[in-house]
Amino acid sequence: MDRYELVLGLPHTNYLGLAEHLLLMHAGHFQWTSIARAIGVPLSSLRTSRGKEVYATFYFIEERFPDEALLNRFRLDERVSFAVFLRAFKGIAVEGKIVFDHHDRLRDWLATAPALPSDDDIDRHPYIRFANIFITPEAGNSRLKVAAPVGAGFSGMPILPDEENPYHLCKLARETGSLGLLSDDWRGLDVRSDFEVGYAIDQERDTNGAGLVYFANYVGYMNTAEREAMRANSQRPFSDAEIAGRLVQRRRVAYYGNVSPTDRIRTRVRLFQAGQDGPNVGSQLEIRREEDNQLICLSEAIKVLAPAG
Repeated sequence: MDRYELVLGLPHTNYLGLAEHLLLMHAGHFQWTSIARAIGVPLSSLRTSRGKEVYATFYFIEERFPDEALLNRFRLDERVSFAVFLRAFKGIAVEGKIVFDHHDRLRDWLATAPALPSDDDIDRHPYIRFANIFITPEAGNSRLKVAAPVGAGFSGMPILPDEENPYHLCKLARETGSLGLLSDDWRGLDVRSDFEVGYAIDQERDTNGAGLVYFANYVGYMNTAEREAMRANSQRPFSDAEIAGRLVQRRRVAYYGNVSPTDRIRTRVRLFQAGQDGPNVGSQLEIRREEDNQLICLSEAIKVLAPAG
């Protein structure tokens, strides 16, 4: 287990408090740092047997926020602690469970936390589950191939059992279109079933140092598309305050590829609610690249709405 500290400033926040996509950027960086420590080499130095660059790209994200620790509970100048727990699968994939909270709350939890906490062990704290797989660009940064890095040792990490590998959830989601967060009790709100929001990738803003469109930016694209769908394609009228104040409680994201920095994407949005005008809204989102209509990622999210008015 590795620990990290972060004092929240303007680079980490938006008008609601801790920003979701910025949180994922920093938590993802902590995960990458922990992987590098565990395998004993910087991730930037990883290569295939033929000398091609290898990246630990994200293929699955799960977020969970208890009611008492939603993103708006984390404000400027507050100290937040992160604990990263890693497991490895056959030298090609790594799963990380990242538990985080205000420093004092997490310090108390860590005093009695098990070496590998279960979901039940961390139900009082915000939690991110990341899964990385090692890839190499095959024909440009939109064509990625799984590649095991040479010279990197994974024996220092606990083993991730195959049956617990998020890969299986991602594979099933590609077949069914569902990531399992929204049950049959969630009622559809869409006016049109084909509502989409387009976006042109911004090369300067949206890419990372590897030249790839950064994984956390896809969550930003989906939040924007969800907001537009709530305004323009919902049978239930949402107030501006409800839309602006919505906060994520649960999210899952499965990634299936990436997009060229010169391409465009289309995000299809489906909206849901549980019960009659309840305090939550659910969404299913699908991103495809315009170049060849290939599926890039799927996401399901449950959000709590700000009070109307």
